[in-house]
Amino acid sequence: MNIAAESYGQAVVLILKGEFNADTLEAFNVAVEHQLTDATVRDIVLNLEGVPFIDSAALESTLTLQQRLLERMGQVKLLKADANVRKILEITRLDACFECFEDSDKAVKTL
Repeated sequence: MNIAAESYGQAVVLILKGEFNADTLEAFNVAVEHQLTDATVRDIVLNLEGVPFIDSAALESTLTLQQRLLERMGQVKLLKADANVRKILEITRLDACFECFEDSDKAVKTL
């Protein structure tokens, strides 16, 4: 998995490319920890445009991140999730836990 980051003040957009699963969680966690070392970061937007698949381990990690950000009075937003990822979120009923956006500006502005 490749991960790039764009900073917007208290919000960071992590651009993920590749499968988001148990095999790629280490890279994801390293990227998240790197961003959270900055105490001003409260919100993270996960750009999933390049993610064709997400598994239960990645979903659990995303929920854990949501909890961590709630402690900072922040939140996780999802951006550009494709039909497969949206279906997985629906099946697991996690679609209610995360706001999904198609436009990065709108996602960042809601934070």
